[in-house]
Amino acid sequence: MPSVVQGMPSHIVLFWFGDDWGVFGRTYEQIALTLSRLEPVKRVLVVLPSSKGESLGNSRLKVSDKLEVVRLYWRPQTSNKFRIRGLGSMLKLQLERLRLGQLLKQNGFTRRNTLLWLFPAHPIVDELVAQVPAARRIVQIVDDFTLVDKNDWYYPFAVDQYPRLGSFADLIVVTSRANHDKFSPQAPCIRIDQAVDSSFLAAPTDFRMPGDRPVLGYVGTFWDRTDVELLRKLASERPGYRLLLVGPELNRRLSDSGLLDFDNVEWKGSVPNALVPAELRTMDLCLIPHLDTPFSRSMSPLKLFQYIAAGKPVVSTAVEGLELARDFVRVAADPDRFVAAVDEELATDSREKFRARLDFSAAQTWDSRVERILAALPTQP
Repeated sequence: MPSVVQGMPSHIVLFWFGDDWGVFGRTYEQIALTLSRLEPVKRVLVVLPSSKGESLGNSRLKVSDKLEVVRLYWRPQTSNKFRIRGLGSMLKLQLERLRLGQLLKQNGFTRRNTLLWLFPAHPIVDELVAQVPAARRIVQIVDDFTLVDKNDWYYPFAVDQYPRLGSFADLIVVTSRANHDKFSPQAPCIRIDQAVDSSFLAAPTDFRMPGDRPVLGYVGTFWDRTDVELLRKLASERPGYRLLLVGPELNRRLSDSGLLDFDNVEWKGSVPNALVPAELRTMDLCLIPHLDTPFSRSMSPLKLFQYIAAGKPVVSTAVEGLELARDFVRVAADPDRFVAAVDEELATDSREKFRARLDFSAAQTWDSRVERILAALPTQP
């Protein structure tokens, strides 16, 4: 449990830009859960966008006595400031603003006791900064969305918001060296790596050597950073290995690749975060087949810590974000070496390596990450 940070706000409002609580176990969710366990914290309110027409009046989820998740209706879904809204939409937006203000007031959120925690790019970040009373504000950048396809919805918001984060952030939190270099000139900035939920930690008795048909696993979203061709090479050249793929795809990157035509490849699609540890237990080795791109360099791969916590050997391409766990990852600089590294890791795994992975993972907790962030938050004058 993080130690108490002197003078930290007792009420926290956290805004995330997607409606996916309980699905992927994302950073914002782990931070909210961790904050809600802190003794000085009285309330944590997580506000998500409404994806199915919900509003603050009908979407409240009470996670614990101190933690609540709500969906907020907002429009537009683009950054066009001149978009004309219908009368019904305008009235609903105004009602949502009133409901948000009432909700904050009813739960004791004031300008003196509130910490506002934002995750840009966010469609209504300026409205939130203006409406939510806050003693201090944390802005957290998980990935750099100025480096994605320009047709992605969050791209224009990122281009607009990133250069001016320092105008409303007391602290900027990033997860990569590239993002630290980019954002640290604007405001006090701290870099933290991803962490692991305790539910992913394997038991010391879970070790096993690979069988006659080893299972190679990948957990994550299939999109522009995923080297699907590398996975095709692995499936083709090692037909005796099974590839188990867990996670959703974007832009049909996986479906159209031909990878799923191989007999030794199984794709399970999106799996609830609570079930991912069970999937990892069926794997003998885990993969990080990421392309080295400016976007991937802005990330800290969450799956890395989940893999190691499950006690699995890991083979990765040469990408950023592996430094903290470099003693537990075999990095391959090209496709041929990647395949060879998989063979070598499967052949040389041991109970001693397994226990070392568990010992490392026990210290990579969200408690420790949140403690570092709160300790770096500048004190009020």
